[in-house]
Amino acid sequence: MGTLAALMTPAATTAARVRRVLALRGALLLAFGVVEGALVLLAFRVPHLTVLVLMLVMSGFLVLDGIVTALHAARAREPWLGRAPQALASLTAGVLILFVPYGRWLAVFVAWVIVSGVLDGVESLAAGSGPLVVSILSLALGVMLLASPVRDHAHLLLAVSAYSIVTGSLRLWTAGTAPRPPEHR
Repeated sequence: MGTLAALMTPAATTAARVRRVLALRGALLLAFGVVEGALVLLAFRVPHLTVLVLMLVMSGFLVLDGIVTALHAARAREPWLGRAPQALASLTAGVLILFVPYGRWLAVFVAWVIVSGVLDGVESLAAGSGPLVVSILSLALGVMLLASPVRDHAHLLLAVSAYSIVTGSLRLWTAGTAPRPPEHR
């Protein structure tokens, strides 16, 4: 058993905080994917209302993700410049979705997916750990959405929903399996 002093070391505190933030961001992404998938299925019944709700859910998710990331960055003892671009990207995309013309909000989300994938990848490589597979999935989805012409928004949104569920689950799994610093006896 470790003592309270051993559990409160800066390394243990930082690692625990990183795991909590990763888990919270994963849970947000997972919830977003489930809600968006349900709304896409509802869109066949109530198309115009559901598109507005989808846009608001997407914007709300991005703003919450940005706030969680910014709070983590502000509370971290190490330089938080590495997390600031992620928070700024999420907050900017979340607010921008509310103001772009109808139909363009998906392009804002695609841009966020690519930027987020690059930033997560850089952070994963710099730290030597983390959800590098999430970065790869983000970049793959972004490239797929950019490369394929939009013919059916429902298929596109279902792909985004599946991405959100998979990457949210991966973030939760990574948070649960992240290495913990050794306890001092």
